[in-house]
Amino acid sequence: MSLPDLPPLSPPSPVCDKEFVVRVATMDDAEAFTALVLDADGTLERHAESVEASRTTIAVTRRSLAGEASDAERGYLLLLEDVASGEVAGCIALACNIGLDQPFYDYRLGKIVHSSRRLKSYRCLDVLYLCNDLTGCSEVHSLYVRSDARRMGAAAQLVRAAQLFIASRPAEFAPRIIGELRGVQDGQGTSPFWEAVGRHFFKVDQRGAERLVAKGHKAFIAELMPKYPVYLSLLPEAAQCVVGGVHESAAALAALLEDDGFHFENHVDIFDAGRVMEAHTARLKGVADSVLLTAADAPPGCDATRWWIASGDGADFRATIAAGTQQGDRLLVAGDTLRRIGLTAGTAVRALRSD
Repeated sequence: MSLPDLPPLSPPSPVCDKEFVVRVATMDDAEAFTALVLDADGTLERHAESVEASRTTIAVTRRSLAGEASDAERGYLLLLEDVASGEVAGCIALACNIGLDQPFYDYRLGKIVHSSRRLKSYRCLDVLYLCNDLTGCSEVHSLYVRSDARRMGAAAQLVRAAQLFIASRPAEFAPRIIGELRGVQDGQGTSPFWEAVGRHFFKVDQRGAERLVAKGHKAFIAELMPKYPVYLSLLPEAAQCVVGGVHESAAALAALLEDDGFHFENHVDIFDAGRVMEAHTARLKGVADSVLLTAADAPPGCDATRWWIASGDGADFRATIAAGTQQGDRLLVAGDTLRRIGLTAGTAVRALRSD
């Protein structure tokens, strides 16, 4: 399970790019979200390709907003909306606590020492342990942007908006947060790690195994995967080389996450050994560096910089990127920016400089 592949996360142009708003999904978005899942063509493997499944996903968000969701299910689906057309162009999801209802499995990269004083032999070997170390963490997942919005900074806007949303509801999220990145594949689109390990224990292919996990059928992982540490030295060299690696299409996303406070802590995906990024939630850039300012309807001025700006902390949450100038505890932004996120002058906003 991983964050989907994305092209380079280029910064948005202030002149010619579309304007987007990130907001919380509503039940009226079921068909639009289903269309997004279909457009992803299997990349959003956690979501079934049906309107009914989309309604179920969005219902969790609505229960979470109402304070009716359990700790195990609480999570939020955020959507990227094209301001001009009103079309849904992307999504990102947040899970508040993973692994509470069903185990969350991953591999932890560690070492085992084999030594013999009599033979004067000492070997320190890399191994993979099947574990549940990340149980209870929060998770960012299901990041996807439609192809016509990918060169406009939309993916970065979703990632930063998700952090601003976390900052607006900090008590609901765990001290640690993770994001799984897609692992390395060969020229035929096959994971060398899956071919060396997973394929020997499952009767389905990698995509089939991921879909079973997405549907909640996770017990089979513990039932079928090897119970003992996997020695990397026993795997083909091609498989050894990709452990903790990142697919080339996810390299820019990995860099963005690292810039925002994520790092690699030796956990990898059980299917393709893709890197699991981890962070202290409170130290995320969008949480630690964002500030509460009072919005002022005024021309930003020639010294304006780009800001990620968010309003609301629940169903009314809306986030965008726009030019602004900070003057003390005020943020000068254009009136159309305020209207884009449903604000009037004098209202508090959470803001994060984009540079």
